[in-house]
Order: sequence, then structure tokens, then C-alpha cells
Amino acid sequence: MMNQDNRPDLVIHGSVHASGGVYREVNVQGFGKIKGDVECLDLHCAGHVSIDGDVQATRVKVEGNATVRGAMKVETMEVYGQIDVNGDVDFTELRVDGSAKVHGNISGEEIQLRGFLKSTGDCEAEVFKAKGAFTIGGLLNAGRVEIDLHGGCEAREIGGEHIEVRKAGNSTLNKLIKHIFNNTLSVGTVEGDEIYLEYTRAKVVRGNNIEIGPGCEIDLVEYTGEFRKDNSSQIKEHRMQ
Repeated sequence: MMNQDNRPDLVIHGSVHASGGVYREVNVQGFGKIKGDVECLDLHCAGHVSIDGDVQATRVKVEGNATVRGAMKVETMEVYGQIDVNGDVDFTELRVDGSAKVHGNISGEEIQLRGFLKSTGDCEAEVFKAKGAFTIGGLLNAGRVEIDLHGGCEAREIGGEHIEVRKAGNSTLNKLIKHIFNNTLSVGTVEGDEIYLEYTRAKVVRGNNIEIGPGCEIDLVEYTGEFRKDNSSQIKEHRMQ
């Protein structure tokens, strides 16, 4: 591998076509098209960039619009604008305040979501904290799942040790959002050790200690420890395993 001190920088102003390669910093302020894989320490996009290949980076910050036609492997990624990835994304920390769409699987240690996240595959992390909206085509699996419903959230399955889903507070912004978005979680199966749910629609909820808060519609609850429910929620069947 090239010595980090000897790596060149790729700085794009205006409209530029460039080749992939090994760089120290890739900084896109204009409109850039990069053909080939990119390996760098820092990738910063404040304009528009299209990368026709894989990306391997230490730090990625997207304030504009980025399209990656391959997979991504990064340590930290912050998305304040929009990113569209046509492959798997592996990371240590992922923060999404804007919009991130991944046509594949997402896996890492910690996800902080305040914008919108879409994954066609699975999403795995040690910690998943969401105060935005998400659509996960497969399994959302994390040791700790904390969801504040600020918009419609969907997943095929959710699994974890500690799972908590709450309706967001009644701020003026949230009241306005309610007129546009359906602030509920729609999921097939929820399975965990400690589970607390509000405003969740699920077919099956299975775990040890389960508390069903307000606004839920659940077909079946299976528990091995304690079970409690809010009177406003509809549960067709609940049974101790």
C-alpha cells in the first residue's frame, strides 16, 4: 500500500471526470465523476459526485449528493445530504441526518439516524438509535434498538437484546409531520429479551419481558417472563411460553 504521506489529493471544482485510485483526500465541491475504485483517508462531498466502483475510506462526509455504484467500507460516515449506494455498506459509525439509500446490507457498530435510511437487505449493528424514518427490507438486528417515531418506519424483522419503540414528543414540528407521515412502526416479527413498544403494528412479538404501550396492533405476543399491555392497544392473542 502507498505510504499515506505520499498519497495525492483529488480536489474537484467545476465539472471534472477523474480516475479512481489511492488518495489521501478526495474533496468534491463541484460535479465529479470518478471511474474506478477509490481508496482514501477522507472523502468529502459538498457538491455532486458519482463513483463507478467501490469506496474504502477512513472518514466520509456527504453534504451534497453522492452516488456509489459499488460497495463501501468506511470507519465513520456522516450524511447530511443524500447518498445512494449500489452495494453493501460496512462501517464502524454511521450518522444519517439527511438521506441514505443502500441497495444491499448495512453492518457496523453504531447507527445514529435523524433523517431517512433505506436498505434493501439486512441492517446489523451493536447500537441502532433512530429519531427519523427508515425502511429495512430484511432484518434489523442490534444489541440495543432505540426508536423514536418521527415518521413511518418499516422492517421485515427486528431482533435484539433491548428493543424500545416510543412515539416522538409533541413538538410543533412533530405535529406538522403527523399530517404528512404515518408515525408508526410496521414490522413482521419483533424478537428480543427486553421489549417495550408504542404505536407498532406487528404479527408476532416474542421475548422475555414484554410491555406493550399505547397505539399498538399485534396479532400474537409470546413471553417467558413478564407481560403488560396498555388498554388502548389491540392484541389478538398473548401466551406464556
